Amino acid sequence: MLKLAIIMYPANVFTVNSINELIDKTFLLPKPTKKEKGGYNDHKTVKPLAICEYLIKLSAFFKNAVILDPFIGSGTTAVAARRLGKNYIGIDSNEEYVKIAERRLKELDEEIKPGLFSADEKKQKNFQLEFQVV
Repeated sequence: MLKLAIIMYPANVFTVNSINELIDKTFLLPKPTKKEKGGYNDHKTVKPLAICEYLIKLSAFFKNAVILDPFIGSGTTAVAARRLGKNYIGIDSNEEYVKIAERRLKELDEEIKPGLFSADEKKQKNFQLEFQVV
C-alpha cells in the first residue's frame, strides 16, 4: 500500500477499503505524468488519461459514438477519445484551457505515425475536433 501512496493523489482513490481485485485495479489510478498532461498544462485538475479511456470504453459501444464533454478543461477526455478512435465534442468557457486542449490533440496527432490507420479511420479523424468557447 505504501507504493500506491507514492504514485497517487488522494483524489484518484475512490475508496479506502478493498472491495475486490477488479474494482481496486480499475479505480486506483496513477496521477497524470507531465508527459501525459503536457509540461505547459496549468489546469488545476487534470484527470488521469486512464480513467477517461476506461469510462469511454465502458460507455461508448458504437464505432461512431460521439463523446460529449461540456467542461473539456485541458482536453483529457478528447485525448482519450481520439486515442480510442472515437468522435468527440468539447466545450469550455475558458479560452486558455481550450488552447491547451487543442495543443495536446495536435501533439497526439504528431505522435501517431502515418500508415497506422485504415482509410476509414483517417477519414473519421478529420471530424473529431470540435471545441466551443462559451
